[in-house]
Amino acid sequence: MADLSYFHGVKLEESPDTPSVLRLKNNGVTFLNGHADAADPAAFPLNTPTLVTSLSQGVGLGKEGSLLRDLRTILEEGGSYVVVNRVEYSDTPATLMANLIGDPVERTGLYAFHRVKGLIGYQPRVIVTDGETGTWIADGVVSVSVTGGGSNLTEAPVVTASGGGAAAGKILPVLEAVMGTGAQAGTVVSVRVVSAGKGMTVAPAIAFTGGGAEVDKVLPTAIANLGDVGNAYVSALRSICHADGARARAYIHGPNTTNSDAVRFRKTINSDRILIIDPKGIKNVDDVPVIVPSAPVFAGVRSRVVASAEGVSGSVSNKMIRTLDGVARTINYPLDSNYLNENQVNTIINERGGLRTWGSRLAAENILWQFDSVRATADMINEGLEDLYFLYVDRKFTRGNLKMMIEDGNAALRVFTINEDILGGRVWLSDLNVPSLNAQGKVFLNVEFEPVGLMEQIHITTHRNIVYYQLLLDSVRGAIDNGPLSLAA
Repeated sequence: MADLSYFHGVKLEESPDTPSVLRLKNNGVTFLNGHADAADPAAFPLNTPTLVTSLSQGVGLGKEGSLLRDLRTILEEGGSYVVVNRVEYSDTPATLMANLIGDPVERTGLYAFHRVKGLIGYQPRVIVTDGETGTWIADGVVSVSVTGGGSNLTEAPVVTASGGGAAAGKILPVLEAVMGTGAQAGTVVSVRVVSAGKGMTVAPAIAFTGGGAEVDKVLPTAIANLGDVGNAYVSALRSICHADGARARAYIHGPNTTNSDAVRFRKTINSDRILIIDPKGIKNVDDVPVIVPSAPVFAGVRSRVVASAEGVSGSVSNKMIRTLDGVARTINYPLDSNYLNENQVNTIINERGGLRTWGSRLAAENILWQFDSVRATADMINEGLEDLYFLYVDRKFTRGNLKMMIEDGNAALRVFTINEDILGGRVWLSDLNVPSLNAQGKVFLNVEFEPVGLMEQIHITTHRNIVYYQLLLDSVRGAIDNGPLSLAA
């Protein structure tokens, strides 16, 4: 639009209505959360994400703790950009776990992930943390159903559990009564599970004692419900990875015990942004086998794939492992590996000359989103389109700008198609575009695309054909009739 006010002469202006060009960011950045008690506090302040691009830079972490070990694994597997977050170490496991998980308000521990983009300018795509991410409570009390709230209680009664079966290692739960208020005063409205216990084969009996000195008081009744309880690492990672704009996936290791335990652990998780790896790996340290986490291995391999010709749409599976000397539990291919992979547990096999990653399935209920590379590709497309259309925000609502928006989006999708990240895609104006909404400054676009999938199963059918005997006989007869033997005769 030209300035229509008076001007005597030639006045040139560049049009603001220019195309928006697709810009892609680094999709191979890893967020590494852990502890390093001997780290240089100036180079690696507590709970402050710090970008590391080389092992020489990581020397400041010191040899104690998990960070240098895991950083070295990621970089030696082919990673290049690692955002390190150092938490305070504690000899008390519960305190260390709390420090590693962190606080969502203060954005410490794992939640420091949300500070990375603002501090460093990169958005990590894979999250790895120290800690026993593969633990869970098996056969614990997940809830208590109050069947009778009692009456005339003047104080909260004491809740106890008894029984629960005779399994070795059984631990009974710790429970707490919650009193009602208002119309429900004098009754127990719920029972809080302070500690779930574990290893119970039958539901324990719930009993109430105390409750005050009222003569006509009636004590409550309740029933315990058993089940498996996931761990706090997983719930924190779920909330972080699924946060608006995060577009990250967490790589975690499983229980490192048995195949059935790994599958059972998987059933405590439902997220298309969490990838489980089991078992852990082994490093040979001075001729001593040392068990090490396998999640940093997969994270480093993932960065290697993203930086290769395969790109973001490439799979983390079936890649040679550079940094492990063995695995903590032998996984037989294909029997063990198929059982694990089918149940969305990824593993490590020793085939075709060495250890290799095997499986790339996320712990997703929706099988359309179970492949790690498909989820990552969709994240890349979505972020690219968001960035592309950011420059259109607050532009004039004109025919030219609308047309250019569609063209720019389709041009971006053509780039992804040529790069073999997607099979195809298109952008078009949605039917939601009606004058009453357009007049409020709202524009609606529809986008469709299909990420390039994986050939996870290659099925080969072989057949016998005895006609080849006839070909053999014919060739022999031909040699006799027309070859050297016929001349000799």
